[in-house]
Amino acid sequence: MKSIVVAAIIAGTILAAIPARAEGESVSFAAAIAPEQAFEVCFKGDALSAAQCALDKCRKETGGSDECVITSACTNGWAGSMGVTTGEVHWTETVCGAPNEAAVIAALTAFCKGQAKHATECFLASVWDSHGKEKSIGKTLYPRKLK
Repeated sequence: MKSIVVAAIIAGTILAAIPARAEGESVSFAAAIAPEQAFEVCFKGDALSAAQCALDKCRKETGGSDECVITSACTNGWAGSMGVTTGEVHWTETVCGAPNEAAVIAALTAFCKGQAKHATECFLASVWDSHGKEKSIGKTLYPRKLK
């Protein structure tokens, strides 16, 4: 738990140094999770606001859990999420800052392939464009079969 708090402090410090985006530009993305409890995303004008929003949504979803942590935060670009399971344990991977949809899917696929020793499947859930518009992917990958 102590390492999660330290990671959150470091992430907050980094995010605070990122400038806000101008009106009409891409929105910032952030994702927060509470393991086995919640996965929440937010889009705001700057990464710090998006991260705070995602944490707030996660805490609300879990009834105030202190287990909510930011898993990704980017000032622009495409983002995506993927569920990963071992059969007993499930978690969500996120990536952000990609130049396009294909790059997000390639990154998530690479993460899935990297889990081949432990995971049984990965479910590519959604991608979001640089303006926060969601597109459902709904594709299952099997890490041991990826080349």
